[in-house]
Amino acid sequence: MARDQEKNNSAVEPKKLGGRLPAYNGSYSCGYSGVLDPRIGGAVGSKLEVDTQPDRYELFLLGEGEKKVTLEVETRVPNAALFTFNKEDHTLGNLLRDKLTRSDHVLFAAYQVPHPLFAVFKLRVQTDGEVTPKQAVVGACQELVQELQTLDQEFTKEWELKKIAGERDY
Repeated sequence: MARDQEKNNSAVEPKKLGGRLPAYNGSYSCGYSGVLDPRIGGAVGSKLEVDTQPDRYELFLLGEGEKKVTLEVETRVPNAALFTFNKEDHTLGNLLRDKLTRSDHVLFAAYQVPHPLFAVFKLRVQTDGEVTPKQAVVGACQELVQELQTLDQEFTKEWELKKIAGERDY
């Protein structure tokens, strides 16, 4: 009798969702709800919580000893290298790829994000030999920084002009 009461108290009914995931609330949980097994007289199983979303600061702050960019020279293809960018995503990857493919000395440039949950991308670059892949990437980065500084200045100028024009209307 005491064993039956113990079973009833410890039994947890799993939620039946009809094969659907619950609404996303910042983390997904997966696991196995407890089920009564009469052979051993109790609940079997446990529930495992898995948080798939990292803390926001982990997306852009480098860990101790972690490098922002690593370079690996390709041995199968001449004048080629593979760059791994840590704590970056499609935004920088696509900007660099676009800038590199417009360069006269770059034969091939492409990037890949190995997994969407990790802020890492790999950029493969092949040049014609007049410049090294590292020089091409550094040059593309310098050009992007100049373009973004120009964009910032133009935006700030337009914003200030809009504020001045808005004050006249009052």
